[in-house]
Amino acid sequence: EVNDPLYSSQTNITSTNIDDVWDQYTTGDGSQVIAILDTGGDYTHPDLEANTWINEAELNGVEGYDDDGNGYVDDIRGWDFINIDNAPLDDNMHGTHVAGIAGAVGNNGIGIAGAAWDVKLMHIKVFQSTGVGNSTTIAEGVEYASTNGATILNMSFGSYAESSTLKLAMENAYATLILVAAAGNNGLCIGPGVGCFPHYPA
Repeated sequence: EVNDPLYSSQTNITSTNIDDVWDQYTTGDGSQVIAILDTGGDYTHPDLEANTWINEAELNGVEGYDDDGNGYVDDIRGWDFINIDNAPLDDNMHGTHVAGIAGAVGNNGIGIAGAAWDVKLMHIKVFQSTGVGNSTTIAEGVEYASTNGATILNMSFGSYAESSTLKLAMENAYATLILVAAAGNNGLCIGPGVGCFPHYPA
């Protein structure tokens, strides 16, 4: 039995049969890096800290220097494309919520259990505190994820407007990682078909 105190209220786990996946396969082996493209993430959260992705080259490098040559200085836990700094902390809580669903540490007696218990969460802030963002910034986040070792890109957002910039960034990223996007919370058909509304990036 899972010992996370809020696990019993996580109906999402049982309704999607994730607990069966744990039994049949694994709860994660730490090899997957999920880039959470969102409002940032609270990587100091006791249920997320142990699963937060760490850029070892920058962690063990020279402070104030781009040790891995990726164009971002001291990006130890990801990057904040809104405030242009190395602290992609969440000032909205949506990104932290999403990160928890994907990869909160499981069976640690704290909070909830993520879909994967042992995974690396790369926090990439591309949305402002209000939840507003633009496709150019999001595209930069997609590129960051794909060039810095993410294996899964989670995009829990959407719009009815298509962006060629974002589409190109995702086409390039698709070569090396799995793209996951929200299909909308309103129950509308996103197409193709009559009465459907295309929803991007899903």
